[in-house]
Amino acid sequence: MIVDTHTHAFPDELAERALATLSRCSNLLPFTDGTCDGLCDSMRHAGIARAVVAPIATKPSQARAINAWAVEVNRDYPELLCFGSIHPAQPDWEAEIAQLVRDGIRGVKLHPDYQEFYVDESRLYPIYRALADAKLVVLFHAGVDIGLSPPVRCTPDRLARALDAVPEMIVIASHMGGYAQWRAVGEHLVGRSLYFDTSYSYADLGAEHMLALIRGHGAARILFGTDTPWIDQASEVQAISALPLDEAEKRAILGENARALLGL
Repeated sequence: MIVDTHTHAFPDELAERALATLSRCSNLLPFTDGTCDGLCDSMRHAGIARAVVAPIATKPSQARAINAWAVEVNRDYPELLCFGSIHPAQPDWEAEIAQLVRDGIRGVKLHPDYQEFYVDESRLYPIYRALADAKLVVLFHAGVDIGLSPPVRCTPDRLARALDAVPEMIVIASHMGGYAQWRAVGEHLVGRSLYFDTSYSYADLGAEHMLALIRGHGAARILFGTDTPWIDQASEVQAISALPLDEAEKRAILGENARALLGL
């Protein structure tokens, strides 16, 4: 069972506008229409059984509505597992985390650049501890975001400091630990107790460097991800499947690791 641990979709009424805005910022063309139905169509074509949807609250006022939508997605789309989001500036983050747990949400997406915080700021540590206590998986955007200008707020060294401060936090660092900062990933994160997802990385890393990062970090801590709609899911499945890994390692990366982590 192939599991894509990093995808994006939007409510039907917002999808077209959201994709247009994000496309202008990144100069990327989407591979789906941005809806849950469009994502599910892409998954069927690629042979993907389950996918994590990772919404982001870019304003404190958005978190409650996003998390309520996540509940609807999880109810209406059995092939999707929608995470929630917390905004560090929302005053009621403790209550929001408690509601996520009551609603059966299994993780949250945090994007330090969109949400304007550095991942190792001490003001975030109480939130991290609360998320860890709630056993919620934390998916961080890591490294450069090609649609945004500097600074980069989740660099590998900063993420390593956050892990030192809250080692019990369950972390997925997207884009193989830090998009376009993979040398620093090797220096600060490889071998640490966190997961990397493969999203939007293969085309830039290439097979040789992707394989080296997987070998260095260990296949048991690598999760298949795509960042759909910004990449073609079927092509990413083919790319990871073609790596010179043994069949057990491929099964782990493409689905078994995610199934164990997320209780699928």
